[in-house]
Amino acid sequence: MKQILIIEDDPRIAGLERDYLEAAGLQASVAADGPSGLRTALDGRFDLILLDIMLPDGSGLDLLEKLKEMH
Repeated sequence: MKQILIIEDDPRIAGLERDYLEAAGLQASVAADGPSGLRTALDGRFDLILLDIMLPDGSGLDLLEKLKEMH
């Protein structure tokens, strides 16, 4: 089963995305901010990461750069 990580600070949006992905037969995990998203992404094996660009604790693009450097 494909593993998807959602990094999204708005719980309504994250829940909606998770529900749609799970209805499509995918497994989805949610992280609510950049630091927990980074930890979760590095600890897990995800096929796809849906990343919010405007996180409250920094830019999603900066988080993407950190992921690329650390992975």
